[in-house]
Amino acid sequence: MKRIFYTSIIICLLLSAAGCKKESAETKLNGTWELTHIDGIQVAGVNPDFETGKGNLLKFSGQNYEKYIGGQLVSSGTFSIKKETEVPVNNNKANYSILFNNEKLLVNLSAKQLIVFDGVIAADGTESTYKKQ
Repeated sequence: MKRIFYTSIIICLLLSAAGCKKESAETKLNGTWELTHIDGIQVAGVNPDFETGKGNLLKFSGQNYEKYIGGQLVSSGTFSIKKETEVPVNNNKANYSILFNNEKLLVNLSAKQLIVFDGVIAADGTESTYKKQ
């Protein structure tokens, strides 16, 4: 009887541990992301916020990506993502790097927000914020 009890407990613990796997970066990234804000290289007086539904998107599927501006496909290809130790960028931190067609960009990736750092703002770089759709 004790043997069945302990075996049941071990099976329950193993099943619980299996269900607690962390979501991978690729899984978090998969889907459609819409540009909502950009910092850097702005024209004076122009709003840095982007209206939703204007077709400024990044789409990730497996190891492929597509970038749309105004609903028009402007680039596509393959990518890879790598975990980074927190890297200070502007007034933020990057936690991953993404290699798009051999161009490495630092990013801050969370469940619902993606910030892409293309250089640093002080050196004419940009910081683009996307929200997951």
